Parts: sequence; structure tokens; C-alpha cells
Amino acid sequence: MRRLPFWAQALALCALFAIAGVAIMDDYGVHWDEVAQRRIAIANADYIITGNTDGAHGLYFRYYRYYGVVFEMPLLLAERALGLQDTRHIYLTRHLITHLFFIAGGFVCAMLAYRMLGNRWIALFAMPLFLLHPRLYGHSFFNSKDVPFAATLLIALYLAHRAFRRDTLGAFLICGIVAGLAMNMRVFGLMLLPMILAMRALDLWRADRAERKRILATAGIFIGAALATAYITYPYYWENPLRFIEYARASSLHPNMVRVINLFMGEVYLSDAVPWNYIPVWFAITAPPLTLALGAVGCAAVCWRAIARPIAALRDRETRFCILLLGCFAAPVAVAIALQSNMSNGWRYMYFLWGPFCLLAAVGLHIIADISARRGIWKVGARLPGRVRGGYRLRMARRALAYGAAGFALLTTLTAMAALHPHQQVYFNALVDTKTPGALAKRYDMDYWRMAQRQLLERLLARYPDDAPRVWRAWPTRLAPFPNDGEENPHSADLYLFGNLGDSGKKWLAEKNRQFYIHPRVNLQGILDQPPLHSIRAYGGVIAAIVAKDVEPYLAAYADVAANGDPLARAEFDIYAYDGALYYLSADCSPPMSSDADLRVFLHITPADLADLPADSRELGFENRDFRLDSRAAFFDGKCIHRQPLPDYPVARIRTGQNAAASGGDEWRADIDLATRAAASVVYAGILAGDYGAPVVQSDFDLYLSGDRLAYLKEPCVAGDTDARFFLHIFPVDPADLPADSSEHGFANLDFHFADHGADIVGKCVAERELPDYPIERIRTGQFVSGERQLWSAEFPAAR
Repeated sequence: MRRLPFWAQALALCALFAIAGVAIMDDYGVHWDEVAQRRIAIANADYIITGNTDGAHGLYFRYYRYYGVVFEMPLLLAERALGLQDTRHIYLTRHLITHLFFIAGGFVCAMLAYRMLGNRWIALFAMPLFLLHPRLYGHSFFNSKDVPFAATLLIALYLAHRAFRRDTLGAFLICGIVAGLAMNMRVFGLMLLPMILAMRALDLWRADRAERKRILATAGIFIGAALATAYITYPYYWENPLRFIEYARASSLHPNMVRVINLFMGEVYLSDAVPWNYIPVWFAITAPPLTLALGAVGCAAVCWRAIARPIAALRDRETRFCILLLGCFAAPVAVAIALQSNMSNGWRYMYFLWGPFCLLAAVGLHIIADISARRGIWKVGARLPGRVRGGYRLRMARRALAYGAAGFALLTTLTAMAALHPHQQVYFNALVDTKTPGALAKRYDMDYWRMAQRQLLERLLARYPDDAPRVWRAWPTRLAPFPNDGEENPHSADLYLFGNLGDSGKKWLAEKNRQFYIHPRVNLQGILDQPPLHSIRAYGGVIAAIVAKDVEPYLAAYADVAANGDPLARAEFDIYAYDGALYYLSADCSPPMSSDADLRVFLHITPADLADLPADSRELGFENRDFRLDSRAAFFDGKCIHRQPLPDYPVARIRTGQNAAASGGDEWRADIDLATRAAASVVYAGILAGDYGAPVVQSDFDLYLSGDRLAYLKEPCVAGDTDARFFLHIFPVDPADLPADSSEHGFANLDFHFADHGADIVGKCVAERELPDYPIERIRTGQFVSGERQLWSAEFPAAR
């Protein structure tokens, strides 16, 4: 060991980690944030090349303008340089580079620990302390935001330690450049500037007049390099560097103020309203116990040294650096609590805390192992009895015990990671109940990025190799090729992929069910009560599962509407009024595909009193409630049912339908006059009661004549029966009774559209026309298609 330089020993250990990482990286999937991160890089690349944000990815530049791309851009350049086109190869390459950068962070952690403590064993031990955090290790493959920032912060701290030792302009220049890169990656990178400048100010306080000029120069070169690097690597700043203030303010809360639901200690919180202990608790319950204990010892030792001898601590450079590490660990948590920052997904926004904490844990191990040594920055144990202090064997036994216990604890952590593989991102330690099956799922978010869904999709592919079913929210498909990227609408899916099937999943699903409301009998939350087809488990609970849709509630809802609803029209869809809403029913339909260009259905509602219209609709004379058919529809067994709520004001007329492009075929429309429907219902009741007598003609439509009214009746009434125009010609006894514009024809033309005078009443087409008040000799009526032919006709004497 001593014959090799320390960097070679650390590099050899890194190589072992890299080999292991390459061997297992194919087991991890892709989450939706990673897809967005890549698109952000593409949008910034387009902006750099073209200078505008109007390209195909311009939306990502405008919406995610606060996100730095200092790590994403090299990933994109590697993708372009290798000529990668296949999605799987693209994301595997991203995972490889991200993981290797994480291992580089472990290498820097070991190098910095060796510089601080001078102990090879403890310094080498610091590397697995950093790398074998189960959650960070899992994220090191697919999280190109938080984990690279954690590694970059360690690099910046190493360069800061090196700069303070060398005390040269070049060293502070390099440190400033890396600090600027850290600022680009996360807003918490800003904390490096005041902390390092504060340490430099202490040097200035202790320096004589001759040295102060050099110290000021190094501080200036550091701050200048940091700000210049942040500006150069951040395209959003190029037009206006003052946007940095806007970025810092927005990022202190969360870019774009995304509000995410969090399950924390059994309660559901929105991300902008989490309790103050959200980050401390998540950090404590997900850290390996050994590192947590050693870090607590290191933090306590630093605090004790700073409180017991504050002047000596500030004068000693190594002690000051330990205080800097403590500040990098504690200050961001304090700031997040004070600002009530928007936090979600556990503590992943704070993964950078782990690097400084591991270095403090190395300090803690050093103290425990050398508690009787007179050397070192702490000189702990100098007051112990001489025979204990001088006992070589006792000292070596104590070190062996400390190193052995630490090694055993690391082995335990490694065993837990192997048991969870490839879902280390859901690791919890013994501070919470990991023994009771499903207890964790009821209290904390588990697989919030749905990474476990990849294994479920692979099982689906094995089960349905040829005809893959429609799956709701099948996000991580890039490393497990799947024919369907996921249904946007839960009601159009055959199978459901759920994450945490605990209380958070039920509450979240209840929120979604309010948006996708179909029928009182259909409750998406009930899907959770079914046994899953496949599931992924951890700590005895389900972290992801595939559940099949139970079509029985949908079939019951369809039958309920068809049996008890009032059919308003029959077209491409049968339209019913039921439960305060319009229902669109079809017994022969297929779910819309995500590739369909336009699935919009127009729905125009005219109130009985135009004053009831919303202010923005009064100019139109109707309320526009156009919708996408796939947004609130359920598709099952060749049937579909869609619900569209009606307004609470009295409705006079409804017009709905689709044009040919939207329907994917023939244009269809339905004009529904509710007053006409009410009149048609009275007519039908009169026919049933015998008020109209026997039909005067029986044809496609039966015709009833009663006084000055002519009624039409057809049963059953099917789609298309009323599409063609009706003709109605009245021949008077005395031609002089005809209106002037009808005298040349010899009859009065009362042609009409069925929707203007009739309606579908419980499956019967019913219409009525009022006849002129002059004596009528005969009547001719029927249906025709303009420019083509008559569909049917009938002529009979009126005898009136």
C-alpha cells in the first residue's frame, strides 16, 4: 500500500466501482424528468446555434429557462459525437457518463479526505461512504441533475482546500471556474461564494500589510472566475446577465413553482407546504446508519472545537475547512426551512449534502480510531492516563475494532443494496419500521419517479409479445421498448401501472378521478382493490404494480345510461341526457390513438336566457364547450362512453358533432332543441293515448292527422333515419288560398329538418308540423336527398 501513491490506490478502487456499475447499468429505466432534461439541452443547443427560441424545442427553453445545462450539454455532445440514433443507446450512454461522473466524485472525496486527515485507510474508506449511499447510487444512473451537482460540489471543495494550501492565483482561478459550474447546475452552488470568501477574509484579518494585496487579488480572481463561468455556461443569461437575480429568486422556491403531492410521515402535503422537518427527517431515515453515526460524531467534534476555542479554530486552516464543510451541510437546510422552499421527491434536491457529510464522517472515524493519539487537528485524548495513552497494543486493537465495525457496517449496506437492486432509490434505514409489510408505503413516498415500472413493462412484453395492451402512464419505456408510450387518459387503458399503492396512491387517484369522471358507478380508486397482475415489492410493500381494468362497472354505467337516460340524438354517437350531463355512447368504437391529429368534438350550448351566458360567450350567442374525445372517455370491449357536464342554467338548444377530419371519417352533427323535444314528448304521449287516432298512412314513418297538426312516428328510430330532409307539400281546396310565392307550384312548401320539429323519444322518431288554417284537399310528404332521389313518399287526402 505504501509503495503506491495514494491517488493510484484511490483510482484502483474507483475502477472496481466502475466495473460493477457498467455490469448493472442496463437494469435501470428512464423517468420522465430525464426525457425533459435531454430536451432542455436540445433547446439550448438550438438557441446557441440559431439565437432564437422559436424552434421545435423552443417551449422547453422558455419554460425551463432556469435549468442549467452545464452537465446536460456534454451528454448531448457525446450523443451527437457517437452518432447515436436509437433511443435505448442514447439513454444508456447518458447513464454511463452520469455514473462515471458520480464515481469521480467518490475519487475526489477520497483525495480530499487524505489531504485533510493524512490517513490512507480512512481516506479510502471515505470513498465507499460516499458511493454506497443506496439512494444516491441508484440515482447515479438516471438522475443527471442532483447527483452530478453533488459530485461537482465535492470537486469544488477539493479545489478550495488545494487553493488555500497553495495560496496562488492559478489555484483560486481553477476553484472559481468549478464553483461557477456548480452555480450553473443548482442554485445552492451560490453558497460556495460567500463561504470561501469568508475564509479568505479570515486570512486577510490575520495577514500583514504586504500579504493583504495578494489575498485580495486571489479573492477577486476567484469571484470573477465563478461569475464569468456561470455566465458563459448559461445561455439564458447571455442577453441580460441581470436575469441571474431572477433565477436565484425563483430557484430558492422551485423553478416554475411545480406543486407536487408528497406523502410524508403518513400525511399528504403539497410541495410548497411541506413541514419544516421534511429534509432533516428524509435525510436521517434514508442514510446508511454507519455514516449517519460517524457524521454525527464529526459534526459534534467540529461544533465543540468551534465553541470551545473559537479563536484557535478560526486561525487553524484545517479546522476552518471543517467548519466550511459543516456550513455546506447545515446552511442549505437552514435556508430551505427559512424560505419554506418548494420541496418534493424526498430529499433529492439536497443530495449534494451527502459529500460534505461523508467528509465529516471521515473526521468522526478518524477521531474514534485515534482517540488516544496526540497528533491530528483535534488532539483528542491528550488528557487520558499515560498508561492508556501509551499502550500501543491497545491503540492498535482500538483502530482494528473501529475499522472492522465500519467495514462490517458497509458490508451490511452493500447487502441491503443488493437485495433492493435495481430499486436502491427506495432504501430506508432502521430508524423507520422496515419490518411490518407495507408500513413504509403508508407513511412515505416510495418510487416517486416510477422507475420500477420498467421491470413491469418487460413482464408485459413477455406476456403479450404480439398484441400489447394499452397501458396508462407507461413512462419509462426508453430502455424497455414498448409499442405504446402510455395512454394519457386512464379510462382508455386496459392496464394500469401504479407506483406506491398505499394511501398516497389512493389519495392521488381520487384527485385524478375528479378530472376523469364518467359515471357515479365508475370509480377509478376501486381499481386499487384488485389483485395486481404483476408487482414489484420492497420492505414487504408494493412499490409498483400492474392492475387490469375491471370492465364490469363500465358496462353497468353504459347500460344504466342507455336504459334510463333520455336519448337526445342518434348519430356517430348516441347522445343522452342523464345525471345532469350529456353522455356520448357508441357500441362500436375504438380508442383514439395518440397520433390522431384532431379528436375535438364541438359542443355549443345556447341558454334559454342569453343573459345566463358567461361574459366571454355573449358575443357568440352560445357557450363553447368543445372537448377532446379522449380526455374524458372510457373505452372497453368495443364500446365507449363519454360524459360532458351540462351548465346549471336552463338550456334551450345544443349543437354538437365533428367534422370529417376530427372524426376520421364522415362528418356528423346533432342539433338538439330542448323545447322541440318537450313538444315531441307531448305528441308521443298523445299518440299512445289515442288522441291522434289511427295512422292515416303507414310507410317509413307512420303519419297521424289530428285537426290542424300532422305527426310523424317511426319506431325503432336508428341513426340516419332523420338525417335526410323532409318535404311537406300542402294542396289547398281553393288555390287562391296559397301564398303568393307558392301559387306557381300549386302547393305550399313546408319542407323541414327533423331536428327543428322533432326528437328521438325513447327510441322513437317523433315530429309534428302545424298545418295551414285554410281548407286542404290533400297532403304529400316524405324524405329526399338533395340532388339525388326521394327516400320515401306518401300522399293522402286531408278531407279538411
